[in-house]
Amino acid sequence: MNNEQENSKLGIQEGEQIQGRSIFIIETIASGVKVQTAFLAEDGRVIPMPGIFPTQEYALGQVDELRKAIIHHFEQAAKVGAQVISQVNQSNQSTFTPDLSGPSPGDTIQ
Repeated sequence: MNNEQENSKLGIQEGEQIQGRSIFIIETIASGVKVQTAFLAEDGRVIPMPGIFPTQEYALGQVDELRKAIIHHFEQAAKVGAQVISQVNQSNQSTFTPDLSGPSPGDTIQ
């Protein structure tokens, strides 16, 4: 696919000036955290695009922000995991009712 076809698919016109900013798209997935770079246009379009960092200071600032966002995603995943474990434990407890009445005359010990 050439650039013109890709741009058309993304809704970008040849020579169009787009205002916006670079963003990181961070998703929590089963195997960890997935990070992609994209461009968020002022009109709300999200356009897949490599991250370009014009200066070292800007790049390191973005890396710091990405680091914070990744930590947040792992913290959220841990909270969700803990909630799921708690719900499973509560479900298991509600289906198991131990008999605490003691032995009955028909019980035998072997």
